[in-house]
Amino acid sequence: MPSEHKESLDRLREEIVPLFKSALLKKAAVFSNPRRLRCREALACQSPECALYDTVSDHLPCWLAHPFCCRADSEDGLARRLVQCTSCSVFRESCPTVVEEIGEYLGMLSLLIREQGLRIMEDTEHMATIRQELNAVVEQLTVKEKEIQEIMITDKLTTLFNREHLITVLEDEIARCQRYGRPLSLIMIDIDEFKSFNERYGQQAGDGVLSFVGALIKQNTRKFDRAFRYGGEEFVVVLPESDLTMAYIVAERIRRGFESKSFPVRDRSSGAHQNISRTISMGITATYAFGTEDISIEDLIIRTDSALRRAKDRGGNICIRYEQTP
Repeated sequence: MPSEHKESLDRLREEIVPLFKSALLKKAAVFSNPRRLRCREALACQSPECALYDTVSDHLPCWLAHPFCCRADSEDGLARRLVQCTSCSVFRESCPTVVEEIGEYLGMLSLLIREQGLRIMEDTEHMATIRQELNAVVEQLTVKEKEIQEIMITDKLTTLFNREHLITVLEDEIARCQRYGRPLSLIMIDIDEFKSFNERYGQQAGDGVLSFVGALIKQNTRKFDRAFRYGGEEFVVVLPESDLTMAYIVAERIRRGFESKSFPVRDRSSGAHQNISRTISMGITATYAFGTEDISIEDLIIRTDSALRRAKDRGGNICIRYEQTP
């Protein structure tokens, strides 16, 4: 083997192979090239903006500096700019043998791999940030959706559920009580002589009474009971897991609480201020599982309303339980 070939092979083994090992270990493959030219001196560069203009280090070639390649378009990618560097006289004269050329190309390849890795890390971090932001937006939208749903099924004045939501709740509760054989009760409430109260003391006073009824019902029912403003001065309370007797006890608490309340009002005709009390009438019914009593939503409401009408006919301020007539 000619001596020059043996020398090249020895240099490849001693100088180039370690660069491959560094690349495998994801380390920077830095080739020490004693024949590397300084571009500022070789090109008589007078550009102080260049990253290497004031440097005297031999270990950093101009094609690996940043920004580099004074002839490259700044919009070009890193790989394209490196290719342009290889056609430069500084690069060619710095690589008189194949050993220097391979070493410098390995340095360029290592730079490309490092930049790609950094870009992937940045993209990953960026995607993680976007994912977090999207998750936060989804959470906010979920909260807003729940708020909108609550608004859609809630009566603004009394903060009870509205009539439209009653059917949905009754469908679920009747199906559940029929499936598991548990009782379900319904209370229907009507404020006695509410129309004349509104006419005499005004709508604002009437709204105060309605608002108080809503708060009173909530105070005297359980968390899983549901109360509704059925329309005007009428209310409905759905009590799962409650039989007729339990519902009657709840109704009586509400009736007595309302009867003992005094409302400050102003008579629209005389202008006199006074405190007055009002009363409510209540109808109650209950249903059991399929097999004992098969009942529909319509039947349940009709029976409860029938008991309420009887309470009104008896002068009001009373709770009447529905009784099945033979």
